[in-house]
Amino acid sequence: MEQNKEKVSLIIEGGAMRGVFCAGIISTLLRQEIYLDYVIGVSSGSANGINYVSRDLTRTKASFVDIAANPAFSGMKYLLNGQGYFNTKYIYEDAITTDIPFQFETFKQNPTSMKIVVTDMETAKPVYFDKDDIATSAELGLKIRASSTVPLLMPPTQINGKYYLDGGIVDSLPIEKAIADGNQKHVILLTRPRGYIKEKQRFSAIIRRHLRAYPEVVAAIEQRHIAYNQSMALIEQLEHENKAFVIAPDQLSIGRMERNVQRLDAYYQYAERAAERQLPELQDFLSSR
Repeated sequence: MEQNKEKVSLIIEGGAMRGVFCAGIISTLLRQEIYLDYVIGVSSGSANGINYVSRDLTRTKASFVDIAANPAFSGMKYLLNGQGYFNTKYIYEDAITTDIPFQFETFKQNPTSMKIVVTDMETAKPVYFDKDDIATSAELGLKIRASSTVPLLMPPTQINGKYYLDGGIVDSLPIEKAIADGNQKHVILLTRPRGYIKEKQRFSAIIRRHLRAYPEVVAAIEQRHIAYNQSMALIEQLEHENKAFVIAPDQLSIGRMERNVQRLDAYYQYAERAAERQLPELQDFLSSR
């Protein structure tokens, strides 16, 4: 498998079911055979990233649209029994080998580099799980689950005796990591409209109580808006320098906990159309020095 664009990163933002927008963009990239050689995904962005690297058009849609029709996908019964509102074990570990099978061998054979962003609960620092260090689809599913583990809504994910949370807590838009890894240009898929400014986390008292054993994580959550807005400022600067290309929705018609398949499908198609409209600009960006 070959890449046609080298030293160009694909940065995929999270946002739970808002990630269906990124799924629609990825569908267009795959159909146009635009293959970048570095992918980094955060939270639901990591779930989108593995579909891009495995070049699986069918799964790109199924894992953000069709899956919502399955009763095992989410619900209060899962939250009440300690699994979390989204049944992440089913979504990221069970479905990967059953209802929505993942082409793990194709994923591994693709020379594209991929990083999965998670938050280490002990240090409150980002950890970047590397595709090259993942040996099985079960291990991959667990690490995607860790990247998508939202505090309060889901229990922490344990891997080799350590506990992890959603990567967006400490690195929502990993542009600095993509630069540090040697990429010269960046295609960035956002799940909120341009101009969005993140505000300070609400429910701070609840979060402090829930994570009282992890004060560094609490501090990171309370400062998350600052880090996010700084990353967006850097991305905007890189755009002016023709080093970044951003694709973002013009409108936000679904929420992070959306379960309606018809609305998800409509938003997915909206994203495909948005990407198609921007294709000429994207291709010019990728071909320019």
